[in-house]
Amino acid sequence: MQADLTRLADAGIPTAACEEPASSTSAAAREALEDSEFTTADLSPLPDWCTENAFTGWWYTRTGACDISSRILTVYNTNTGAVTGTMNFLQLTYSYTSTSIPTWALQIEISPFTQTGTAVGSSAQGTGTCSGACTTASSSFPSQPVGLSTDAEGEAFFDTTAVAAGAVGTASTNFNRFFTNPTWTTPSTPVNVTPPVNVRCDNATAGATSVGCVFHDYEPAFSVSLSGVAPSFARHLSDAQASGLPGAYPGGPPLTRLTDAVLSDRNGNTACPQEASGGYPRPAGFSCDEYPFRSTWEGAFISASPPSPGRTFDWCQITSLSSGSGPVGWSACMIPATENSSGGGSLGAFYRSERVIELDKFYVWVVD
Repeated sequence: MQADLTRLADAGIPTAACEEPASSTSAAAREALEDSEFTTADLSPLPDWCTENAFTGWWYTRTGACDISSRILTVYNTNTGAVTGTMNFLQLTYSYTSTSIPTWALQIEISPFTQTGTAVGSSAQGTGTCSGACTTASSSFPSQPVGLSTDAEGEAFFDTTAVAAGAVGTASTNFNRFFTNPTWTTPSTPVNVTPPVNVRCDNATAGATSVGCVFHDYEPAFSVSLSGVAPSFARHLSDAQASGLPGAYPGGPPLTRLTDAVLSDRNGNTACPQEASGGYPRPAGFSCDEYPFRSTWEGAFISASPPSPGRTFDWCQITSLSSGSGPVGWSACMIPATENSSGGGSLGAFYRSERVIELDKFYVWVVD
């Protein structure tokens, strides 16, 4: 640090403003977060999961990425090395997408909670940019004063270029920001604020009628209920997972989306062959349900070591299969046809709403 200050002093620059993460989260930082709403007419409010995980790094869901951190700005006299001012502040960063439009946002807020000396009277500003399959639709982070009762805000919107039928594109976003002050010779050291997860937009989600965007590194969960409209469907999934098959949320390995219709049919026909083809008889009002789903790469036909062994359960009305355990294989069960149809429809809706495309990982969460 001293060498840098000397170099600046030799260049005729008498002040230097440097920024870094706070070495620890102070009680004052936590109090500042608790006492503030951090919502304005211009910025979207932070989700609860963001504030609940403040000061622990970036957190993200399928449609949101957020970070709340404590940082410090220190102003030096380059000739003497003395600290002439400090500012402790919260940095709140939030990026959000929509699964039904081709645009997403990145917003930032700077909120000081202590200010001393030559850091008083500072202003913050910056520019939002993106790289990858995107264009910057707008960026607004003009110079704004920051103080104990005055926050600075920035917001940028981005559009995907992956809009052609079947297109898939990823992009990263960034805010480059810095501080200025009338008493300083030069601005503070610029800081790049970049979410660690990329946005993926696509026009390739089966059944979707529009382009949409997600944080594809987040692996979503398909939720089914043992007390819902398809309890037998949920029971089969629960028993199959309990026997060791993959996909269980949150502890098991995820499933992998398959979109090839031919392979999907082969998965289904392997797990649930028709009686006319030497398969299982269907009791009246029942149909055959398979797990892992036919629309996954873990399905019966193309799972890791075909031909993988099948299994069933004593309530499933399939006498030609026996019980089994372990992660390799598949399960089949006769369940009411209306429930099977409802469960399949819900799975398709999940794929569309979460934009689960080829090779995406996802889980199955069975709840009470």
